[in-house]
Amino acid sequence: MKILLFGEFSGYFNCLKNGLQSLGHHVFLASDGDGVKNFPSDFRWDVSKKIPQPFRLFIVLINIFLHRHLFRGYDVVLFISPKLFGKRPIFNKPIYNYILKHNKLSYLVGAGLYNTSFKYWYDRKESKYYGYTSAYIKECKTQREIDNYYNNKGIEWERNLLSRITGIIPIWYEYAEPFRDFTNLKKAIRTPIDLEKFEYKPNVVKDGKVVFFHGLSRPCKGGEFILAAFDKLREKHKDDAEFIAAGGLPFDEYMKIIDRTNVIVDDANSYSFCMNAFFSMLKGKVVMGGAEPEGNKELGYEDVPVINICANVNQICQAIEDLIERKDEIEALGFRSRKFVEKYHNSIDVAKAFVSQFENDFEGKA
Repeated sequence: MKILLFGEFSGYFNCLKNGLQSLGHHVFLASDGDGVKNFPSDFRWDVSKKIPQPFRLFIVLINIFLHRHLFRGYDVVLFISPKLFGKRPIFNKPIYNYILKHNKLSYLVGAGLYNTSFKYWYDRKESKYYGYTSAYIKECKTQREIDNYYNNKGIEWERNLLSRITGIIPIWYEYAEPFRDFTNLKKAIRTPIDLEKFEYKPNVVKDGKVVFFHGLSRPCKGGEFILAAFDKLREKHKDDAEFIAAGGLPFDEYMKIIDRTNVIVDDANSYSFCMNAFFSMLKGKVVMGGAEPEGNKELGYEDVPVINICANVNQICQAIEDLIERKDEIEALGFRSRKFVEKYHNSIDVAKAFVSQFENDFEGKA
C-alpha cells in the first residue's frame, strides 16, 4: 500500500513508519518535526522561527500549496490531528479537504486533545482527565485563548471532518471515550515503538541513591504536584534519593538524562501512559504515571509495571517513598518494563494491526 502519514507527535508516526516499511509498504511522512523535538520527515512544512509569528503560518500554507502533489494518490492517509495549521478551522479546511478528495481511505489517529475531546473531559469534573484539561484553561489570559480549546466552531469543524473520514483510531482510553457516539470509531490500536532504537541496560542504583526525573513540559501533566512532591522529599531523602526536573530539551538531550535516571515520574493526570514512558521503559527504567484500570482495559494490558500516580502530592510522595524502600527491586522492575513494551508495542506488530484495519475497510468499500 501507499500510505501518507500527515503530522507528527512525539515520534509516533516515525515509529509507525518504520513498522509499516518493515512490512513492505511505501510510506511518506510529512510534518513540522513536532517543534523543538525535531523528528525527521520526508517533507517538512515548518519555517524558520526567525520569521515573525504573523507571517509564519501564511508561509507554511503557501509551502503546502506549492507541494500539494506530494499529498495525493495514496491508498491510506493517517492524520495525527484534525487541526495542524493553527487553531482556526479556516486555515485547516482547504488542506484537509484536498487530501480527503485525492486519496482513498483516511483516518484520524486519536493521539491528542482536540476541541471535541477537550470539551468532553472539561465538562466531567469528577474525572481524572479533568485536571489535564483544566490546566490549559488556568494558563489562559484571555477569552480568545480559552476559545482555542473550548470552542464550538472548532468542535463543529472536527465533527464534520470526522464524519467524512474512514475512521478514528484511538491510542488511549482518553482519546476513545469522547468519540463513542461516532459510528466510525475503530478499536484502539497500541502505540508503535521501534524496539531496536532503545538499548536496554540494567537499571542499577548507584551509591545507594535512587534517581527520580520529571520532564517539565505542559502543565496539563500535573507537574505542579510532582514538583511539590520532589520538594517535599528532597531534604528528607538527601542520602538515598536524587530528584531532577528539566524541560524544553531536544529529544537527544532528554534521552541522555533518562540514561542516568532510575525512575521516570511522567504524568499525574492521565489514565494511560505513552511515548516518553515507552522510550524510558525500553531502556529499563521504572515509570510512574497514568495506569488506571480503564486505560489498561482499553488496550488489553495485563501485568502493567507502571506505578499509577494521581494529582495528589501525598499520594505521589507515598509512591516515591515505597519505591525508595524497595530500591533493591528497581533493576528487576526495569527489566519488567522492557519486556512489557516488547510484548505490547513492537512497531511491526502494531503496524500489522493498522494494516488489518485498512484491509477490513477496503473490503467494506468493495
